[in-house]
Amino acid sequence: MGRPRSSAANVGLIERAADIIRRGGLVIVPTETFYALAADPFQEAAVRKIFVAKSRDASKPLPLIASSRTAVSEVVVAPDQWIDALMDAFWPGSLTMLLWPNRAVSRLISGRSGKIGVRVPPRCAAQALAEACGGWICATSANLAGYPSADRVAMIAPEVREAAGLVMDLGPTPGGKPSTVVEPDDEGIRIIREGVVRTSELKAFARQWGRKVWR
Repeated sequence: MGRPRSSAANVGLIERAADIIRRGGLVIVPTETFYALAADPFQEAAVRKIFVAKSRDASKPLPLIASSRTAVSEVVVAPDQWIDALMDAFWPGSLTMLLWPNRAVSRLISGRSGKIGVRVPPRCAAQALAEACGGWICATSANLAGYPSADRVAMIAPEVREAAGLVMDLGPTPGGKPSTVVEPDDEGIRIIREGVVRTSELKAFARQWGRKVWR
C-alpha cells in the first residue's frame, strides 16, 4: 500500500472526489465498514451508473450517507421524538434508517416504499466526502451484485474500478459486518438487516420508549 497519505493529501483527495461527484461521476471511497461506490443521490443519471457498474437489480434502492444530523434534517421529514432519540443514540454510527424524504427523489434511491435509507457514519473518508458534496452521497458496496463486499481495493472487480472516476485507495477498511438496516415507526423498529448494530442494542433502546423490535 505504500506509506499512509498525509492529512493534506487526504484533503486534496476528498476535494478531487467531490468534484467528480458533483459532475455526475462515480468514486470508490472507503467507509467505516467496506469500500463503497458513491455518486450524487440527486442526479439520477449518476445513480444509474452505479446500477450498471455493479450489475445491480434496479428494484433494489441504494442507501445514502449523510455527513451530519443537520444534513439529514434538510432532506428528511422531521421525525417523531422517539425516532429523533434513536438517531441521537446510534448516530454517528453504522445504523441505516428508512425515513421519509421531504422532497421528490428518484425511485432508484427510494424504491417502492418511498422511503430513503440513511445513515450518518462515524468519521471516515465517506463521511468527509458527503460533507464536501453538500451533505450527501449515495454509497453502496463496491462489488458486483452477489459478490462479497471489499475491505481493500484489490478485492474490487476491475469493471467496478473502471466505472469510477477516482479510486480512493486509503488502505484496508475495518470490514466485518455491514451497517444494520432498520425501519422505525410509531410502534417500534423493524429490523431489515442485522449488521454492526446488534438486535440486543436496539431492543434495549426500544424498551426505554415502550416500543418493540421485530423482523
